[in-house]
Amino acid sequence: MEHRALACPSSASSAPNSTDTDLSEDFDLAGAYASARSRICGLVSTAGIDTVANRIVPATPAWTVHQLLAHLRGEVVDIMDNNLEGAPGDEWTARQVARFASTPIEVLIHEWTHDSTFVEALLRAGTAGVFAIPCVMDIHAHEQDLRGLFGMPGERTGAFYEWAVPLLGGRIAERVAKSGLAPMALVTPLGRFGADDASVTLHVDGWEYTRIAFGRRSVAQICRLDWRSADGSTVDPALYARLLMRFSPATVDLVE
Repeated sequence: MEHRALACPSSASSAPNSTDTDLSEDFDLAGAYASARSRICGLVSTAGIDTVANRIVPATPAWTVHQLLAHLRGEVVDIMDNNLEGAPGDEWTARQVARFASTPIEVLIHEWTHDSTFVEALLRAGTAGVFAIPCVMDIHAHEQDLRGLFGMPGERTGAFYEWAVPLLGGRIAERVAKSGLAPMALVTPLGRFGADDASVTLHVDGWEYTRIAFGRRSVAQICRLDWRSADGSTVDPALYARLLMRFSPATVDLVE
């Protein structure tokens, strides 16, 4: 998916399971969504709405800043209307972008802010269902997309990453086992995820791993990271790269 929206699970591999639910019990999903929305609105305003509206977002090359915001606005509308058929496919998100194509960014921000209270109430009450986790992941991914475009890096550690990295990395062992490759583990400051007997390890920080998982890194970039083998033998990272992702890799290197 070129736009790489994360609005709702597209397969069993990305849908929340009981472990996901357990990990989310002590995390403020509503607060995380609301704070990310607020930061996005502030980023766009600071960068200059008229200046950035038609700029292409490198992390989502099919979209401009206006179109990315139209997606986020449309996502909330679709949730409110229970219009989730086809989510998060290209046609679903394309309809969101088209629906608000002529809506000024100032209006998008105002309406998104107003209607997000509905989504945040669902998240707070624990009644958002399978939508909850992907929605919070999605908005944080897009915040980082915009920060990369504007050259305004924000915090790359904290509660969101402490919650997200275990969720995203929690199925690495299963995916690698199914692939038939040698056992592999992801090693981050937030923990080790993967096979206990892994002979192959990837060492990255939590923020970088979320960018990998969200499809914001090319295979070539992933191959250049800190890969190690227990016996010192050569590792072919390209074999493992797609197993670390929830979405397709970027087609070109994305430097943030």
